Amino acid sequence: MNDTKGDTMSRPTPTATGGTTPAAERELAPDLARGAMLSLIAMAYAGVYAGVSFGAAAEESSFLDDASRFLTVLVLDNRAFPMFAILYGYGMGWLVARQLNAGMGEREARRLTRRRSLYLLLFGSVHAFLVFPGEILASYGLAGLVLGWLLFRSDRAITRAVAILAPVYVLTVTVGMLGVASGERDEEAARWGLPGYTTAGDWADRLFGVPFTPLFIAFAYPLLLLVVLGFWAGRRRLLDDPAAHRVLLTRVAVVGTTVSVLGASPAALVTVGVLSPGAVSTGLLLALQVLTGVFGGAGYAAVFGLLGLRLGGRRGPVVRAVAAVGQRSLTFYLANSVLVAVILHPDLGGLGARVGSFGALCTAFAVWLLAVGVAAWMDRTGRRGPVDALLRALVYRGAAK
Repeated sequence: MNDTKGDTMSRPTPTATGGTTPAAERELAPDLARGAMLSLIAMAYAGVYAGVSFGAAAEESSFLDDASRFLTVLVLDNRAFPMFAILYGYGMGWLVARQLNAGMGEREARRLTRRRSLYLLLFGSVHAFLVFPGEILASYGLAGLVLGWLLFRSDRAITRAVAILAPVYVLTVTVGMLGVASGERDEEAARWGLPGYTTAGDWADRLFGVPFTPLFIAFAYPLLLLVVLGFWAGRRRLLDDPAAHRVLLTRVAVVGTTVSVLGASPAALVTVGVLSPGAVSTGLLLALQVLTGVFGGAGYAAVFGLLGLRLGGRRGPVVRAVAAVGQRSLTFYLANSVLVAVILHPDLGGLGARVGSFGALCTAFAVWLLAVGVAAWMDRTGRRGPVDALLRALVYRGAAK
């Protein structure tokens, strides 16, 4: 769910003349949040390669594996993704507002917004086909195409969209999770969304998932609601000016994380076998976990806003390195996903079948640490994220930057 000159997952920083703000002048909170949350995205993907399927109660012999599965459902599954979706919407809302304020015509701003969404959809589709079918970039691109018009409407229109989408998603998420819970829970089902590389059937499954997965995510997970919440926050610059919104951010952080943990606890107990409800009850508990992830994503974003405020200008090497990952988050999102797949996928490195849930999480965290080191080097040497730079070049081709 980004380089210093702007991409679809990061917050671009154009100046009034259409240029960009130097990295040293960027607000810390959005970059820090994206950089840190990329570790959780990588760990969420890694669990799939270890045979962990959301909503499935797998039998684990290791305490560390059980603890890893419990904590994954409690604080990671459907928490990192919502925060990234909110930040994606935040970046879109902020960017369009800056473009219009800088004198860009609405027609040109709409065109650039559509192009950015289409290219994000393309990048995500390639990633889904070649690497991870359950990826999120294509979903963000779809959301941008469906919701981009709201960026040119009033605050009231955005608030009305939130009010409409919230009850709709209570229904669709519940239906989707009841379907997930009623599915067969055999070994192959646990690897849903994880086709191999060795047969024609594997590649057919990958091709089928390219259009299907973004639509499923948009229906069974509150994707559109999260992006619109990001629009709302971006217009108010909640993370760019956290000092002016300290009280609101504190309330969102406390309430959001509390509701998130409480809502995910039953599903976390199901996944380690402490609770064994029937299919319908399991589906309802999974729906509760997914829906309260909206609070979790907002709470996590608010926590990083407050952290950025607390750190202020005191940006030590660790903070700068993590923020550098966030500045290039599209590049490192894809790099992390590829490395995790190469190491853990059963048809590639094959480590996922041997290390269990805990080992898969450790592998993903190690990959993220490598990304932090590379990002720190890129930051020191003034290098952009190559995928972020490519995306920007494609989006702004023939347009005034």
